[in-house]
Amino acid sequence: MKFRAVSEQTRMNYMMWSIKREILKENAYLLSLTYDPTPIMNRVTQIIDAWDPIGLLDEHSLDDEYEGEARTITIFITKHLQDLNSQSLSKEIQKVFRRSFLDEFQDEEACLEIAAAMIHSLQDSHSLG
Repeated sequence: MKFRAVSEQTRMNYMMWSIKREILKENAYLLSLTYDPTPIMNRVTQIIDAWDPIGLLDEHSLDDEYEGEARTITIFITKHLQDLNSQSLSKEIQKVFRRSFLDEFQDEEACLEIAAAMIHSLQDSHSLG
């Protein structure tokens, strides 16, 4: 089997296209919901930003450093409203951050606490059914 040489630029373009496609799919799902998921996304974003597991947030950073991760976690929450628990949400948080940040993500022990905080915050704000 022959492999065609692929330039670094082509690999980068493919990666960017893949990310863009995933964002479009996630946004389409969120728009398809019968309710506005914005309050859930805002709570998730606030908790992730306060946690700042990769140390990206400082006075020079953008406000949306964890936007993609918050969107993915919000989708998980909306898909599991009936059976959402800290353990499953913690595993999803770990998976999302490992996929996004690979070896830079070293705070797996905090995921259970973060998941519990998200659920508690969402229940307190009545964002969850």
